[in-house]
Amino acid sequence: MVAASLLLFYVFHFPENGKNQYFIYGIYAIGILMALILFNKNSREENAFKNYFSEGFKVFVVVTLIMAVFTFIFYKMNPQILENALVEINTYNAKDVDKTPAEVTANAEKLRGIFIPMMIATTTVKNLVLGALVTIVAAGFLSQKKSV
Repeated sequence: MVAASLLLFYVFHFPENGKNQYFIYGIYAIGILMALILFNKNSREENAFKNYFSEGFKVFVVVTLIMAVFTFIFYKMNPQILENALVEINTYNAKDVDKTPAEVTANAEKLRGIFIPMMIATTTVKNLVLGALVTIVAAGFLSQKKSV
């Protein structure tokens, strides 16, 4: 996921948040599925749902941690993303007749302070939810009793 994110951003110049994220999440889902399928093949006995979920949980928690660290490093190394967002938000807020220039500046400074934690939190929640959903569905299918 990290390599695909870097490739899409630096080589193909896709935005950091766009439709290309579906490709990244597809890699994530396939990775979880592959881990569960390999767990199924390497297991000698019939596994219960909890065993599959436990295995998938290990995978998606580790991936979520890696992606949270990657998100922090990525946004620290690319401050232009925050600056572009601030310009866009300031332009929008400056058009609002109810906001004074001081309020626009204060809003920009607040955003500057919370941007990276907000991006890390968003990435973490998305990865945890998607990982749990993929794991639950895959574990449900793989744990079904095989009728002969």
